[in-house]
Amino acid sequence: MITKKRLKTGLNILLGDDKKSSANINTNIQKTKIDLSLIEVNSKQPRKTFDDDKLLELSNSIKNIGQIVPIIVRESPKNKNKYIVVAGERRWRASKLAGLKTIDVVFSDKNEKLSSLASVIENVQREDLNSMEEAEAYNSLINEHNLTHEEISKFTGKSRSYISNFIRIVGLPDDVKQFLIERKITFGHARALLSAKHITKMANIVIKHQLNVRQTEDLIKEEQKEISKKDINNENINEKDPNISDYEKYLSLKLGYEVEIKDKKGKGVLSVKYKTLDQLENIISIFNKE
Repeated sequence: MITKKRLKTGLNILLGDDKKSSANINTNIQKTKIDLSLIEVNSKQPRKTFDDDKLLELSNSIKNIGQIVPIIVRESPKNKNKYIVVAGERRWRASKLAGLKTIDVVFSDKNEKLSSLASVIENVQREDLNSMEEAEAYNSLINEHNLTHEEISKFTGKSRSYISNFIRIVGLPDDVKQFLIERKITFGHARALLSAKHITKMANIVIKHQLNVRQTEDLIKEEQKEISKKDINNENINEKDPNISDYEKYLSLKLGYEVEIKDKKGKGVLSVKYKTLDQLENIISIFNKE
């Protein structure tokens, strides 16, 4: 039931059935046959890869029982008498594969922004995009059409946090993105890897040992612990410098209070420890002596 409801919302945007502008609702949407050769690929199509076997299955289905659902197209802004696929590129590709010459279409007069949004909605609601394609699709709506996370959430029916988490993985290294596209790792893995210091290295370990998401999260935590240990060890090494230790001892004896020096490559902090305000006044008086 949820899927059907969301798909209806997507079709409202595609075909103009908007409650806010009920005067524009067309209850008798007309489909038309046009030559397949007049239709061009939508460069803003979220889906970048198509499963050949599933495309062949759809092609055979169209060949045997015909095209059940028309595709949606709009006029090409660059090529006169040409049309761009807004929704239904798989059906268009499958029809070409089936050897058809014409295809049923519904014309949309929506602008490029709404067409891009419609294309994203059609694909994410059918849940057949890979995680990287879905993330890039949401990101393009933000960068190219200035949509907010909240607006994308409203139009797609996905939660705001869902949208935000997907957009975050756009920042992954290219080789890790490819792992997502090839489905070697899942979205859950990708989200966990965002916290890693060495993302690609961790991703390869995940793939090599076939770690699940929980194990991946544990792996990242172990990496962070190791980094923290190294930082502490490096700090301790600097504090144990014999010259610094000698200065600490000398100043502690000279002042009569414990002195600590934290040095890092010639720069640092010198601190004098006291336990009472009286001791603090004594330390200040020592420094005030000529």
